[in-house]
Amino acid sequence: MERAEISLQEQGKTKKVYYEWIRLIACFFVIFNHLKGYVLFMNASGIKQAFYMVISVITKINVPLFFMVSGALLLDKKEDIVTVLRKRISRIGLVILLFELGIYTECWLYASARGRDYEFTVKRFLYGVFERSLDETGVYWYLYAYLGFLFLLPPMQKLAKQMKQSDFCTLFALHFVLLSLLPVCDLLLRRSGYDGLSVTEEFSVPLATTAALFYPLTGYYIDRKIDIRKVSGRRWVGIFAAAFAGIGISCLCVYANGAAGEAYLTLFDYLLAAVAFLLIKYVVAVRFPALSLGRTAETVCFMGSLTFGIYLLDHYFKLVLYNGFETFAERFLPSLFASFGWCAVSMFLGGSVTWILKKLPLFRKIL
Repeated sequence: MERAEISLQEQGKTKKVYYEWIRLIACFFVIFNHLKGYVLFMNASGIKQAFYMVISVITKINVPLFFMVSGALLLDKKEDIVTVLRKRISRIGLVILLFELGIYTECWLYASARGRDYEFTVKRFLYGVFERSLDETGVYWYLYAYLGFLFLLPPMQKLAKQMKQSDFCTLFALHFVLLSLLPVCDLLLRRSGYDGLSVTEEFSVPLATTAALFYPLTGYYIDRKIDIRKVSGRRWVGIFAAAFAGIGISCLCVYANGAAGEAYLTLFDYLLAAVAFLLIKYVVAVRFPALSLGRTAETVCFMGSLTFGIYLLDHYFKLVLYNGFETFAERFLPSLFASFGWCAVSMFLGGSVTWILKKLPLFRKIL
């Protein structure tokens, strides 16, 4: 979300290219999660269903990765609320207003072209922005969650710097118990003919369960307080074993709960996102340092700087172009590859338009 420091040497500063690799992968997955390919497992069976499930489970790390990069970048700073309001909250607020107005206008024009009535008023727009209830703007939920994180940024920055290993392990364990273990137990009980298990809504552990707080803290800790060069081979084996176990359990729960089991795709998204973050950092910064140097780094950093705009513009293109693209692409490709194709097309179109918009003073500041 924030413009990343990019591991080129520039003006005495080391820029971290792996942030941009992470954001590009996360952006691709975000687009994919809104396509037909993401739900193919619902209408498949056997090995093919298992394959589609694994892909869907893995792609759910998209938003956690974005939050983790934001945490790694922002929680290392020291800012007061006035600075945050001026530099960050105002930016995201303006983005919400402009891009939801664009979608609202596009829906009105689409309805008008087909001779349908459509309520296009200032009142409906403003209420819809606050409630996030305007047509076709559900994909912007992330902006609202991110805005909530920004309002708490100054105290979160202080908290992150004081966080120790025991604190991080506590948050991770609580997240596991409340958002992984309890849902699995609930499913097992219901499948066995017993009443389901749930925790009263009065019980809340925000730092461990609220995505906009938990993932930034996780990203900050694993980026700033874990030396990736000192992670042993045995640790890597344990990390990958945990990730594979998380994928397997998620798929089993989705399968056990049938078509209504989509929520179980995110059972271990936090674990998979943490593993992906560590792996990408290791590959880019340690194992293949050429990925952080020269023309490769410049290209990745340029493309990474466009991901916010790509995310914002994807739904604009989808409303107008996607149905035709899908119909055409599926004449030659399986649905999964057609969805991958749209991700590439959307990233190219969104990146191109974002690059153009960033030449304008207003959009240069917010994109």
